[in-house]
Amino acid sequence: MRFKPRFISLLLLTLLLTQGGARAQYLHPKLSNKQSVVRNVVILPPKVEIVKQGVKGTESMVEESEKVSAAISELVAQVLQKKKINVLNTPFANLTGENDAEKKYVLADIQGRYDALLPKLVNKPKDVKKGRFSLGDEVLSLNVDKSADALVFIRGQGTKLTKGKQIFSILNPLSFAFPYVFITIGIVDAHTGEVLAFAKPVAVGDVVGKEQKVLNKPITKSLKKIPEAT
Repeated sequence: MRFKPRFISLLLLTLLLTQGGARAQYLHPKLSNKQSVVRNVVILPPKVEIVKQGVKGTESMVEESEKVSAAISELVAQVLQKKKINVLNTPFANLTGENDAEKKYVLADIQGRYDALLPKLVNKPKDVKKGRFSLGDEVLSLNVDKSADALVFIRGQGTKLTKGKQIFSILNPLSFAFPYVFITIGIVDAHTGEVLAFAKPVAVGDVVGKEQKVLNKPITKSLKKIPEAT
């Protein structure tokens, strides 16, 4: 899912100026009331896109995006594990060849369903508290470990400024150009498809090569309300 850079800049500025906005988190009543307990999760392949923003425009950073995606996935796993939530091995790592064609198709379908729902989650996240979002029981087609209680979806977009753009931004502060990563984390019931939790951590800073330093605190705070497994 893509957002326009200027829209993201204005959104980030609003979030950062709003107390607690940068670590907003919303829980389904089943989770907040502990009617449902998440003990085991599977983190699906994340999708985080980092672009290099220069004076003349933007440029995709494919390799860097993959590294940041993997780092965010690991950080989310670490936070959940501290809450005594087990992170199970994903069956979707390194899918290649004809034998994995069906798995790739099913994964793409479920990821696509989540991406289609994501704009509503971003625009009306408080509706998660009312239990209004679901991917449906089609999530069962992923055929993940039977002990999995939930699936974790990670999406994000961010920028890295070139030196030229940094200088331009200093001289023109109203350009709203700064390095950032805007992340969304969705926790979905692995059986019913209900969205159990949704978080929107925001990190300001150059994340490339500094994932742990820049992202650890925002991600930890954004998942603070997730109940510990007992």
